[in-house]
Amino acid sequence: MTEFKISWWEPTDRERQWLRRYTSSDKHKCTATGSYCNAKFELGEADILYTDSGYISGDRDNRKPPESDPRWPIVCDACGRPFGADDPYQLFGKQIYVCEATGARSTLDKVPVGACWDAWWISERRKDGPTGCGHNVGPDHRSLVVKLPGNRDWQIDSRASNCTKPDDGDHFCWVRHGRPEDGTLHVGKDGNTCSAGAGSIAVPGFHGFLHHGILRDC
Repeated sequence: MTEFKISWWEPTDRERQWLRRYTSSDKHKCTATGSYCNAKFELGEADILYTDSGYISGDRDNRKPPESDPRWPIVCDACGRPFGADDPYQLFGKQIYVCEATGARSTLDKVPVGACWDAWWISERRKDGPTGCGHNVGPDHRSLVVKLPGNRDWQIDSRASNCTKPDDGDHFCWVRHGRPEDGTLHVGKDGNTCSAGAGSIAVPGFHGFLHHGILRDC
């Protein structure tokens, strides 16, 4: 049986940045991936810029280097197809998170299995609103996510695909108790829930439970 201890990750005011070129899939399908052509050159870290409402600004145009900069990718990382002059030049960023217990830093796509964080871009807008799977918000008005094997994200407070109460948004398909910060996070069916499953999470390559701060397969 494989086990992963839950670790709590907090957002920082820093982001990792890349120079990115891509071709939209509606214009061209990458012959290697079947999706869109894409390539990135990593720049390093920078301060995050926020909007007046407190959300991360997606407008980085005034900070990106000129198109003549030799660091801009010129071909797709997957298939090698050259980018055209009309393909976007994007300064791409991902917020950096820090593990409360160890001080490790990472973007969310690279955190280890068992990492847990609040999807604040969901929960922040609903701090005073209703809770339940129909709102993607848990009983503490957070929207918790756990990293699963295979780099898949489990949004605990969302609606399960096999939910038996599709017209009820106030119940929890997965009922959570405890807190990820102190290792007591526990997910089951004890509470206002539906008849979907027994509290486990099943994704391609993994089926398991999160009990008492430990994610384990079954």
